[in-house]
Amino acid sequence: MAVALSYPGVYIQEVPSGSRAIAGVSTSIAAFVGYTARGPVNDPVQLFSYADFERQFGGLHLDSPLSYAVNHFFLNGGATTWVVRVASGAAPAEIAMQTTGGALTLTAIAASEGTWANALVLTVDYDTANPNESFNLSVTEFVERGGRMVPARTEAHRNLSMSPNAATYAPTIIEADSNLITVRDENVLGAIQGESRSGPLTDAVAGDLDDDARRLAVSIDGGPFYEFDLFAQGGGLADLDAIRNAIDTIVPALEPANPAFSGFACTIDSGSLVATSGSTSRDSSVRFRRASIRSATALLKLGLAFGGREIHGSSPTRPAASGTLGERIDDFAAVVFADPEQMTVTLVDSAGATVDTETVTLNRTAAPVVDAPTSLAGARSLIETALRGASHEAISSASVGTVDGALSLRAGGPDASLRLQLSGAGATSLLLDAGSGAAENVAGYQMGIGPTVAFQQGAVGGDDGTVPSDTEIQGSLAQKSGLYALEDVRDLNIINLPEVYDAGVLANAITYAEDRRAMILIDIDDSDNDFEKARAWINDPANSGLRHKNAVVYFPRVSMPDPLQGNRPRSFANSGLMAGLYARTDASRGVWKAPAGIEARLRGVTSLDYVLSDPENGVLNPLGLNCLRTFPVFGSVSWGARTMVGADALASEWKYVPVRRLALFIEESLYRGTQFVVFEPNDEPLWAQIRLSVGSFMNNLFRQGAFQGATPQEAYLVRCDSSTTTQADIDLGIVNIVVGFAPLKPAEFVVIQIQQLAGQSQN
Repeated sequence: MAVALSYPGVYIQEVPSGSRAIAGVSTSIAAFVGYTARGPVNDPVQLFSYADFERQFGGLHLDSPLSYAVNHFFLNGGATTWVVRVASGAAPAEIAMQTTGGALTLTAIAASEGTWANALVLTVDYDTANPNESFNLSVTEFVERGGRMVPARTEAHRNLSMSPNAATYAPTIIEADSNLITVRDENVLGAIQGESRSGPLTDAVAGDLDDDARRLAVSIDGGPFYEFDLFAQGGGLADLDAIRNAIDTIVPALEPANPAFSGFACTIDSGSLVATSGSTSRDSSVRFRRASIRSATALLKLGLAFGGREIHGSSPTRPAASGTLGERIDDFAAVVFADPEQMTVTLVDSAGATVDTETVTLNRTAAPVVDAPTSLAGARSLIETALRGASHEAISSASVGTVDGALSLRAGGPDASLRLQLSGAGATSLLLDAGSGAAENVAGYQMGIGPTVAFQQGAVGGDDGTVPSDTEIQGSLAQKSGLYALEDVRDLNIINLPEVYDAGVLANAITYAEDRRAMILIDIDDSDNDFEKARAWINDPANSGLRHKNAVVYFPRVSMPDPLQGNRPRSFANSGLMAGLYARTDASRGVWKAPAGIEARLRGVTSLDYVLSDPENGVLNPLGLNCLRTFPVFGSVSWGARTMVGADALASEWKYVPVRRLALFIEESLYRGTQFVVFEPNDEPLWAQIRLSVGSFMNNLFRQGAFQGATPQEAYLVRCDSSTTTQADIDLGIVNIVVGFAPLKPAEFVVIQIQQLAGQSQN
């Protein structure tokens, strides 16, 4: 647009060049669809290494041809792949967690289907920034090693909240951060009025309030903070009750129309100020913080930062803490210890049966010295020391902690269903026994197989499902399942359905590959294991639907070491390793280079299932069946580069794999790179811009050696002008772009002419 000229002078206007660079798309991103033992079902996952596959899908599995195909893909040079797991009847593991009141509050669900999640253990504790509001949730995956269950990986999600409006709302945080589980909020009732409780105070505190310390800042139910004066300048308050009365009078008047404020109350309990919200909900809360000026918050010990307690409305809806959580000890000095103090620890299994009972001494550190702890931390240390001497692993390795003035114990070892029961004078004095109000729970919530006991219920076992049929692997486009789960994947060039042999399913997969501008590598049944059977397969009328320019087949199958069977060689389909070879060739030479020849070595292959002779190769190759061969020095190599329409009798222009793949590469790159044309004025300036952009892209390929010809004019053409787009096309909103190229074709047959020279007479 022209610059508006309003004053004499020099004007600068930036004019776009009209050149838009078209970037080439990736050419060797493979997709594998089939059965794996674990992983999300019908949900494509992008992987960049076989280690990624092991983490997401569990690694090799004897019932999963896909797992081996992916292994061979990365072994032979593959770099990026998408994997879609298909499993018939697979189900995720679940476990339900209750509140300390016995109500169902959260259901944990494994991130993907399968029995793998039956080894997940969830632990809950309240050792957070605010033990009366939030909770921590740890998830540990156990695996068997050397006959023992040992932790393989652990996630820790800290300071979670059960308030849906909180930034740390548990289902939201875990959905975003966890690779192992999701959680569902069961919307349990039971929320309370939120309150803020000060530290212990005396009437003397009123004398410390003056003009420099008279203001508080309060927030009710998560709303904004209001600052207010406890008394007017120069005034004062007589005692603690006067302070209570001032707060109780001023706060409701801040928002009198809000029930949370109008129902606000401030009381005194055991020498502490207790401010309570007027609402009962998961968002109910009272929070104090330092006022901006003349703050009295610290003097009155209000707020977490100054020794107060904030009990949130959502606190009772949290899942019960794992292990045994004692009652809060408000006055540790009142705890009386015997000399020495003893406590009986009983280990109970999921059925309530006693596994072991041991008596431990709490306060004897080194005989004959006997020390009574003087703090809760000291008691924790002595209990931990005493437990270490127990004979049972679950007791000796138990974890001991302190949370909000209470002690907590959790049985150790791999069995998460065990519970610790404590009794004796020591347990009573420390409020750790059931009679003192301690909450006794399992050591950890066991996904999938956890018994209904304590605060754990509703276990649903994970199920690997069964190996799907070929039809189930094909899936449904409407449901985006199976092969059609790839609908949401943008970049895709090579499709693999390892060891799928159904001709109808493969024909539908070929159609889908054509729609996605991708190649599909087809496996031959393992029963077609010799020359005659291979020839019969390629000539079988039942397989005529596989004759397509985007389909490729290789023969024979390959023998490779199987790590699951002591690295003994066994037969495998070849589509996975060939997809890797395609990627390796693209990276080193380009998509226009045939993935065949002495450079196309098959990594990891110990032998071929059938050794072809030259004459046999000469029969199969003209039929469009690519051969794998073994040669001295070079080893096993790919020795064919024809598509399924590469039979000589068909005389197809898409006879060769590199020609077809180059065309698909150009088509997809131009399709994406010319989106800027849509809705632009359809005239010569646009046509010139198209010629420049497309021409630059094609010229770059020419300079890389992708086309025949010594000059660009011989190698390609780009036409977009009035000869391709008529006025009738313009009236219909159509712009026609003609792109042609002279592809390089592989030197499939090398003919060397040798002539003997007869002796010449010399004159």
